[in-house]
Formats: sequence, C-alpha cells, structure tokens
Amino acid sequence: MHQISALHRTILIFFVFCILFIGGAGATGPAVIITDHSVTPAVLMPGEQGLIRVTLMNTATTAQKTDATILTAVQTVTSSESADVPLIVESVFLDGRGDISVLDGNAAFTGVIGPGQSIDLTFLIKAPEKEGVFFPRLRVRVKGGESTIYPIPVNVNMPISHIRIPDIQISQRDLPFVQPGETINTELTVENIGKSPAHDILISLGDGEAMIAPVGARASSSPILPSGSDLMMPLSFRVSREIEPGLYSLPITIRYHRVDGTLVQETASYSVDVRGSAALAISSVRTEPVTLTAGEQFNLVIRLENTGTGRATSVYADIDIPMRGSREAFIGTIRPGNDAPAVFRLTAGESGDIPYTLTVRYSDDYGDHESREDLIQVVQSKGFVLPIAAAILILIIIGASGYYLLKKKRTE
Repeated sequence: MHQISALHRTILIFFVFCILFIGGAGATGPAVIITDHSVTPAVLMPGEQGLIRVTLMNTATTAQKTDATILTAVQTVTSSESADVPLIVESVFLDGRGDISVLDGNAAFTGVIGPGQSIDLTFLIKAPEKEGVFFPRLRVRVKGGESTIYPIPVNVNMPISHIRIPDIQISQRDLPFVQPGETINTELTVENIGKSPAHDILISLGDGEAMIAPVGARASSSPILPSGSDLMMPLSFRVSREIEPGLYSLPITIRYHRVDGTLVQETASYSVDVRGSAALAISSVRTEPVTLTAGEQFNLVIRLENTGTGRATSVYADIDIPMRGSREAFIGTIRPGNDAPAVFRLTAGESGDIPYTLTVRYSDDYGDHESREDLIQVVQSKGFVLPIAAAILILIIIGASGYYLLKKKRTE
C-alpha cells in the first residue's frame, strides 16, 4: 500500500513538472524593435546640437497561457486562454560612446507599451569637435523580455553622397496644334539628367485616347543612354475627325536598367492640343417671294454652312446691296456640318441685275476670320410683270381651245 502511494507521488510530481514546462513554453514573451530613426539635421557641424528621433514598437500582440488542474493521480484537465502581452520598458538609454554627447532624453521614458503599439522618443545631442561618422547606441531594457541595442549613424560634416543613379526625363519641343482628321509628325526628347548611364532603355507610347492613334512604330530603344546625353524619338499619330477639340495627353512608358541591374519603369505623357478650324460657305440663296419687282418688300435668306472641323462662333453677316432695309444679320454659333440662315428684310429698288457683296465675319480656335462673296439679285420692273402675265394667260387659253377642238374632232 505504501509502495502504491509512493508511485502515485512520483507520477504526480512528473505531471506537475510537465504542466509547468508546457505552460511556460506556451507563453510568448514581449519584445521591442526600433522601426524608424532620424537625425536632424542630417549632417551636423562639429560642436553643433541636433535631435535623434526613434520609434519603439511592441512586437507582441497576444499570448497563449495554459493552466492545469489535477483531478487524480493519473488524470489532468487543462485549459487555455489568450491575454494581451504588455511591454514594460524599464529604461531607454542613448550611449554616445564618448563621441556624441547626450544632453537630454535619457531616462525620459519608462512605462508600458501596449500590444502592437509604438512610441516616439527624442534625444538632444551635441556633435564632437571633430569630423566623422559616429554610432551612438540606443539601449532598451524590457522587463521579462529581450533587451535591444540599436546603433544610429550620426554624420558630422562628412561628404557622403547617395548612390549615383540615372534619371530619365521626357520633354516635347512644343505643344502642337492639331486639327481633327489631321496626321501630325513630331518628336520627343529623351534625356538622362542623372549621374550614371541608363542601359537597355525603351520608350513606348501607350494606349490613351481612343480617337488619337499612333501611326507606324510605337516605341524607340537604345542600348545605353549616358549621363547628360539625350536622344530623339520620332512620333506620328492620326487624330479622328470626330474628336472634340480640347487638350489630350498620350501616356508614355519608360523602361531601363540601372548600373546594378535594377529594372526601373516610369511613366510620362505627351500633350496634344486639338483645335478645330471653321470654314463657312454659302449653301443657298433665296428670296421670299421668289420673283421681285421694283418697290416690293422681300426677305433675302442666305444660308451659311460650316464645312470645317471646329465651331464658328460670333458669326456676323452683312451685305452692301443698294436697297433700303436691314442689311446686317447676327447668326451666333454654327457647329461643324450644320448651317444657319442670315435673314435680311429689304425693299427692292431699281429693276435689273443688282450686284452686291456678302461679308461674313466669325471666330474659331485659331482666331478671327473674314470672307467675302460676290452675288447678284434680279429685280423686275413693274410694267414688265403685266405683259408677261397676259402672255401666259393667252397661251393657256390657246392651249385649252386647241385641246377642246382636237377632242371634238376625234369624237365625230
């Protein structure tokens, strides 16, 4: 009986150690990392003061804690739960290592950082009287977790430059004016304004506005574009006649390799100013009534059609015909493919073929325009109308009589 009790005690002790070991292994200890740092100013002069700013972050989120309850000598029941793991910071110390003097900021923070949270700390430092690059160390001690040592470079008047890289710039000689339906030839300037050559450079015109389509080659390449050099890329494109006037941008893709083999892809654009030009022409000339006699009032209707590719605005027409009445007409705007009437209310003067000039003034995207057209208006004399009417009436009577006699003769 005593031997069984001793065995039971041995098993109990074994399970207690196992449970303690498992429970301890299931917990995740807190840890701190430095996610960012900066030195202001970036380059200090000897003896100058500056600021070091660092960001501390708690990497832990939650931990799994395992508890055990012993029911018998050979059976246990375990339970687990999740709990937040706080980061207890016992000290934050910036060690200047005999070169950088830390004037303020040490021992400025001790406390708790929540799971996944971060905090910014700032240290006031003073550069040494000598030039060089120095590495003060930030030491962060965490309770129950891993402490961190983080070196921060401080540049004291040392000419250290960034890696030299190419810089490709796309430019256009000017902003071309393009009319709808027109094909234009131009070129791009591809320039390397960086400090090192660009290799395997490829410039391609992308798919932009559907009504502006490239003609011919869409890309230009060069095996190398040295620093300070440029190349010209010819460009040809066609503009649809149905496009609305306006400013359009065509996308350009730039691909090249740096000296270290890194592939770089950038985007640019080529701008096009689409401007339509108006062209006004006479589509018809008529009078109301159709036949005019001297002294009679009538309407002279001249229809103007826009045969161009842009809107004609501020359309104004006048005639220098030697008749009394309104000889000026304001029409307004005429869109491409449309027409509009210029109406003049006049009183016919002398009979005969009366010459006159129509002057049309209008504006479009290219400026103001003026066109002239020579016309003739026929005016009949009053005394000439009656004989003509009588002659027409006599002919009608003669024709009707002849038709009647012919029909009567056939019936006999």
